[in-house]
Amino acid sequence: SSYAHNPYTPPPTLRLRMERKKTKINKKWTLGELGKSAKVSTMALFRTQTMSDEQEKNNVKKPVKADTISKPTLHSRNDDWANGEEIQGVDVVGIAVETAISTEKDNAYLKAFIAKMFNLSSGDSLSIWRKVLKGTNEPDLRLSCVVVKANLSAESRGSQNWYCSLGILHTEHFKTPLVQNKNLSDWKKEGLISEVFTTSQQPDCRWDESLEIQLLKPSDEYLVVEVWNNEKPNGGDPGGGKKKFGNFFSQKESGFSGRIFYNLKPLSSEITAKNMDLYSHSSKHKRGNLELLLSIKGADAEKGSLLVRQKEHRALVTKIVVHESKEDARRRGVEDNLPPWDGQMDPEAESLIKFHAQFRSLSDFHQTAVRFSVLFSYHKANTLQLSVLSSIVDSISKLPIVPNRSDGAERTLLLQLFNELQEFLTLILNVLNNHLVDFDIKSSSSVENLKEYLLLVKKLYSMEEFVNTLPSHLNSIAGVVESTIQNSVVGWYSMYSTSLSVVASNDLDENSEETLAALSGISKHVLNECRVIKDSVANIFMTLFNVDYTVNFFLALDSRFEQIGRIVKGLAATRTSNEEHLISTTYQLYVTFQELQELSRVAEKRFFGDQQLSLIHVWFKSYVVKWIDLAAMKCKKGITEAIKNDKQTMAVTEDVGYSSSLVDTMTLFHNMVVFWKNLKWPDPEEAYSCSSALTISIADAALHYVVEVYKKADQCFSTDGKFIATVQLCTILNNMQTIRDKLSPPELLSDEIGDTKPVGIIDELGLQEFFDWLEQEKGIGLKLKEFVNRTMQNTADDIDNKMHVVTRQLGQQFVPAIRKYMGDILQTCGGAPSEENLQPLELYLNDNLQVLSANILYRTFKLVLKGIWVATIGILSELGTTYLKRPSCWQGYRQTVFYLKEYFAAGGDGLVEADLETMEFKAFLSEVDLRSQSTNGLTLKCCSNLTAQQKLAMDAPTNQQQLGELSATIGYLEPSSFIEVKVLAAKDLLVERSERLCFKPYVELQLLPAVLFEDDPKQLQRTSIHKQQTHDPQFGETFQILAHSSLMQIEGTILTLVLYDYDVFGKDNFIGLCVVSCKSIPQFKDASELQKSPMKLNLPLFHIKNSNVLQELVTRHQRSDEIASQLYTTLIKKFKANLS
Repeated sequence: SSYAHNPYTPPPTLRLRMERKKTKINKKWTLGELGKSAKVSTMALFRTQTMSDEQEKNNVKKPVKADTISKPTLHSRNDDWANGEEIQGVDVVGIAVETAISTEKDNAYLKAFIAKMFNLSSGDSLSIWRKVLKGTNEPDLRLSCVVVKANLSAESRGSQNWYCSLGILHTEHFKTPLVQNKNLSDWKKEGLISEVFTTSQQPDCRWDESLEIQLLKPSDEYLVVEVWNNEKPNGGDPGGGKKKFGNFFSQKESGFSGRIFYNLKPLSSEITAKNMDLYSHSSKHKRGNLELLLSIKGADAEKGSLLVRQKEHRALVTKIVVHESKEDARRRGVEDNLPPWDGQMDPEAESLIKFHAQFRSLSDFHQTAVRFSVLFSYHKANTLQLSVLSSIVDSISKLPIVPNRSDGAERTLLLQLFNELQEFLTLILNVLNNHLVDFDIKSSSSVENLKEYLLLVKKLYSMEEFVNTLPSHLNSIAGVVESTIQNSVVGWYSMYSTSLSVVASNDLDENSEETLAALSGISKHVLNECRVIKDSVANIFMTLFNVDYTVNFFLALDSRFEQIGRIVKGLAATRTSNEEHLISTTYQLYVTFQELQELSRVAEKRFFGDQQLSLIHVWFKSYVVKWIDLAAMKCKKGITEAIKNDKQTMAVTEDVGYSSSLVDTMTLFHNMVVFWKNLKWPDPEEAYSCSSALTISIADAALHYVVEVYKKADQCFSTDGKFIATVQLCTILNNMQTIRDKLSPPELLSDEIGDTKPVGIIDELGLQEFFDWLEQEKGIGLKLKEFVNRTMQNTADDIDNKMHVVTRQLGQQFVPAIRKYMGDILQTCGGAPSEENLQPLELYLNDNLQVLSANILYRTFKLVLKGIWVATIGILSELGTTYLKRPSCWQGYRQTVFYLKEYFAAGGDGLVEADLETMEFKAFLSEVDLRSQSTNGLTLKCCSNLTAQQKLAMDAPTNQQQLGELSATIGYLEPSSFIEVKVLAAKDLLVERSERLCFKPYVELQLLPAVLFEDDPKQLQRTSIHKQQTHDPQFGETFQILAHSSLMQIEGTILTLVLYDYDVFGKDNFIGLCVVSCKSIPQFKDASELQKSPMKLNLPLFHIKNSNVLQELVTRHQRSDEIASQLYTTLIKKFKANLS
């Protein structure tokens, strides 16, 4: 009958062994054992009750410490925490009874405990017992298995008839020799399994067959699938036939291809696809893989899921904890005013918890997580002794967290645990945030209690998986511990506010001796407390967390300077809590402490100890940057206000004027200098950072001023086309130049030698001495000096760029007037203007330049003058192109350009040669020279450019793409005045249409410029058309071209050899050309010498590059210049499409 309900039934001997096996309680998790050494929760211990004599004497309130309390703080019971989802919706009674049944049929102790816990009568207990017993005998779980296909290795193939055998195996038989060495049929004979299921036979190892198999407890069962071949010995039957000596080994290997084992514990009602490797009996040889679709069906399918099992276990543990805590209260004889529970439970309670965890196959990790969750919930409502939860956390930290991270249920439970651990950590940190108040750091027992909390924090942070889930402000243990120190200091410091209020209530002068004495007394008390901390708890924090307690102690005091700042400011009847006031107050306090330092050194160190002297600046460490930022902000704010009210100019010197905003800005810079000199920061490395920040702030303020002034410059420019210089614009330029020179004083120009070099901000700050001190102390003075100079110079360069923009804009303001004057002049004179024609332009320039020179600094005036000069050059180029048509006009225009150049030089008082020879001027002068040349000269220059291009082609690197190469011989025969050319061959021709069938290259020869060689009727000659389809044509043709010897020596006369591809139906396609200078052709007196040793040529082909000369010739061709038109026809037009 048992086989009807159980897919497996252990053999009688095995079953008897199981029944005799005794289950032992896992004392590792017994809270009673954990609580034996537990101490009373320190969270409940420390409450303020009385004051010690010394505290009364000092009129300072302090809490009573652990060693002064006679008994722990008591509390009332609260069981509402257990009425949530831990119990509701779960049949806790059934769970408990089912657990008892799963262990022993007649467990009287467990039955009695369960009846007592649930207040069950005898009848109720028997009814529930029978109901649960009946339910355990009638499971409704079925495995749905779809065998999809197998992918076998090559060594396992050999037949076309394949089938699978399936069975369910209990976990306790998994590693037995019978299972390891035999097959399913053998297991069935021995009673290890109840039934073997078989698929149909398929030739391609693909079955797609669905089977349902009865299950009892999936968490303790394995699915076994074997793949067999039916055409091997014994007919493929894993258990059929009799053994024969000849096929003894074939019983194990023949027909068997491989098998898989799969534990059903992770399965649920959802279909899961599995692709598992097939192995031999030895599990050493992989035979392929098997694809399955698995799920669990039936009314109890969800019952075996991890979430359900853990929820049941949680409900049971919750109920037990409620019962046991009540029993503990009953044994004490009270329900209210209870001390913290020590977590001890009866052995039956521990047994029931352990048996249920085993019955529901919960791992140690899951059991521990549930126990922590339940006890932590109890702790939040009723308070547990700290050691109870601490021991559980210690066990969690030592267990492997989540064996199967891919399982959704595992991840859900892990997340729940981590959330509760984070809440627990928060509670601990709340205690540590007040440890200076709640713990007496002078008492060894209190320090030990504090250490217990710190060790618990370290245990929590030893779990890497847990730490990774913490928010950013908690994921660093060092940062968290440092925060607890600083937060505790804040609370501790507030206890001394009463003594500070005494000072605040007195109407004392801020600089009086009494006030300084009161503040120094507070500082001395802080020092004494720090010494105690250093001798007691500082070593614990350093040992456990490598955190310096003293440093964080004083860092936390920075936040309390707001209170001290209000006292100092209150002496002057001014109180505020805004940030700017706080920063200003702390700076004043720092200056006061600096004075106290000096006083302590002189007057027997009456205010500070030796150690305190080196720690004062640490208190203000985080404020230094704020001081500098505030100083910079005030400076910028003052600059903006000064520019806003800048409505007048004032004569600072006899020569030029400055704006009032400049004077205000210089005053603000002076305040920054005073601030720096009062700072006197003692730490070299920190002083390095301070000076760097101050330098950047001053540079930013200077640039801010220039940017704001720059915006006002636009208002001084004309919009009607005629600019008139104003004093206001001159003042703006002076302001910008002065600020620039303050940052980086320039070297004096040659005509400024008699002037005094301006004093830079670096000299005013006295940084050179500071650099020397840093270099001597830390070897970083030169590095800082380089940084400061570079910062100031970079900002000065930025200001220079702004000034260049303004001066360029100023120069552009002259453009409309210059264009009008020069246009009228050129129209009137009809060609190059004379000096008399230029007088109206000179008068306009004189009127404006006199105003500028009289009101602008000399250095700035030169920038303005250069901008006007550049604008003038642009107008001259534009108007010359418009009005001048003939080269002769351009020759006279050249004189105009040099006349204006002398005007801007002003006999040495204006621009120097380097300023006049700008890129714009050189480009314009090149344009004038080009357009003033004759057309004959331009044609020769064009041909000379072709010779230069030929040389470049010959010098080009070999890896550059080539158009091809032409070889020939050449010589000049003097008696007959003929150039004899023999065109030999071409090679490696690059033709765009090289693959067409009618590629027909030929060479065309011509002397250029053609106008010089008009006497030769055969000026243009060509070779015959090469009709063979090749990129290396052979010509071998000789030509004689008439050229008088006088023309051969003219620079620019050339012989061109051009290769074309003949096109029957259209224009011949240009391939490339090469050029030979006529001057380079050797001359011979008779033909025999020429035939004997002509000059050999191997010239690379090239395309003509565009140039200004070609463009000018095209322009003259468009103006009907005959010579230009002739060259255009013979050269430019022909190759226009191929200009590169």
